[in-house]
Amino acid sequence: MGFFSRLGHKISHGAHRLGHKIHQASAGVHRIAHKVADVSGKVAKVAGVVSKVATAALPFTAEIPVVGEVVGGVAAGSKAVQIGARGINKVAKFVDRGAVVANKLTR
Repeated sequence: MGFFSRLGHKISHGAHRLGHKIHQASAGVHRIAHKVADVSGKVAKVAGVVSKVATAALPFTAEIPVVGEVVGGVAAGSKAVQIGARGINKVAKFVDRGAVVANKLTR
């Protein structure tokens, strides 16, 4: 075997090994990203419900000094959590789609 034949085998073997590692990594990322997207979607829904309930209760609790401020803080905090969870959900879905494409390319 000549020099170029051995070089070709080494390059081919390296590319195959790299593809296998990418396939393994993308499969793991797919599993994790799918779960993160699922959980963040549920968190966003719950935070939205909490925000709506706290906002609806705000006019009734505004007369009570401490309780009105707490309810207002809960409404604002849950809205922020909802926005954050939606952002995480979008990023996780994007990563999941990328992992699926990488997984299909490295079969």
